[in-house]
Amino acid sequence: MPTPPSLPDFALAKIQPPRPRIGLVHRPALEQALLRALREQRLVLLVAPAGYGKTAVLTQAIRQLPEGCALAWICADEDDHLPRFLACLCAALEPYDLPWRMAPDALPVLAQSEHGLRDVAAELVNALAAADRACGLIVLDDLHRIADPRVFTLLQALVERLPERWTMLIASRVEPPLPLARLRVAGDLAEFRQDALRFGAAEVESMLDALPPGMPRPDVPELLRRTEGWPVGLRLSLNAPAGVHPRRLAGVTQRHLFDYLAAEVL
Repeated sequence: MPTPPSLPDFALAKIQPPRPRIGLVHRPALEQALLRALREQRLVLLVAPAGYGKTAVLTQAIRQLPEGCALAWICADEDDHLPRFLACLCAALEPYDLPWRMAPDALPVLAQSEHGLRDVAAELVNALAAADRACGLIVLDDLHRIADPRVFTLLQALVERLPERWTMLIASRVEPPLPLARLRVAGDLAEFRQDALRFGAAEVESMLDALPPGMPRPDVPELLRRTEGWPVGLRLSLNAPAGVHPRRLAGVTQRHLFDYLAAEVL
């Protein structure tokens, strides 16, 4: 009997874009700017602290990619060392039938040689360049979780040689250790940081319009002043339990914010 294919040592959800959440606030101006950057730049950064909606706006934008555009998505985890990262990347690219010159399973072994990371990057670049696709996008979400420095060495070599039809997008809470200054000077970098991702009055009005009938509408300027446009802060402020007395509302919101920070940041 033929040997069944071996299963990857990671959850397949790591290489699948998340489903769009119900109640997402559409941000057409930001989404269009992001799509334009994906068409024109070699590297696109979404860098902001937790709760700024990086994954949400990215999920909305990729739904508008041109038909036939290859999408390889990786959601990073703390235990993603170099071999696992390579396995995730190759698995995410597998549906596009890249013309590999060597078996993708051999890339972790090649990475151990003297100039291994440079050679692995060359293999990846050659496979991407020969892909029968009009365009391609590699998304690395939550990259701040990765601690293996070899992953960033590989990414640096990959970004510097990325074929013209391909773009890499990195979403992270901190700036990745890559040669960003060089890419800025070359005009190959687009950056969307905290100021670009914070909500404005229009987004808050959209959130208020989605409130159940009969719920009091808070003052928009005051809400923006208290949260500084932090999307998750706005969401938690508006999701306070019904019937809470206004004098206790601030305390309830602060408790919810603490629970979020304790779970997502601390």
